[in-house]
Amino acid sequence: MNSLKETYQKFLPNAQTSFYIVQPGDSLWSIALKLNIDQKALIATNNLSKPYVIYPNQKLLISGVENIDFVLERDSSLQWHHPLDKSFQPSDIADGWMVFRQPKGTPIFSIDSGKVEVAGPDIPGYGNLVMISHSNNYLSLYAHCDRIFVEQGDEVKRGSMVAHLGSTESPFPVLKFQLRKNGKPIQSEKINFIF
Repeated sequence: MNSLKETYQKFLPNAQTSFYIVQPGDSLWSIALKLNIDQKALIATNNLSKPYVIYPNQKLLISGVENIDFVLERDSSLQWHHPLDKSFQPSDIADGWMVFRQPKGTPIFSIDSGKVEVAGPDIPGYGNLVMISHSNNYLSLYAHCDRIFVEQGDEVKRGSMVAHLGSTESPFPVLKFQLRKNGKPIQSEKINFIF
């Protein structure tokens, strides 16, 4: 399976101008996720207006992605609730995703208060996905959920149960978790779970 960086590199014609050609089934969320960029920047760069309709073969200008390294810094003041239970350690870490293999039905919690942006199978490859925006341009993603207990637009509190761990679009029960700042994944060792 290609890493997000490898996938991203395929869409760069040269170092000066970066474009992405919209594929069938793409959404702004899925493109931002695939390319490790901020969705709001993608909207602004392409002068898109609500309801942000895109179509196959549309050429989107990608800016601010010359450096696609993972975000290394973190707000030292921010301390997050663990998405499962603090005693659970990831079984794997890849491309900014923490992979937790736990039994189906294990509760998944919001790492902080925020607004639910996605709740369901909206982005292919991630199964039932919960995506929550938090203050200071943080975004948390919870992929391959079984049951989801929140809806798009809901406000959630830190530690609220948002879903059950599942195996949608995965051969085994798993939670793939990622925290992003300004659209870029934060390396797992920089995330401070205190609960």
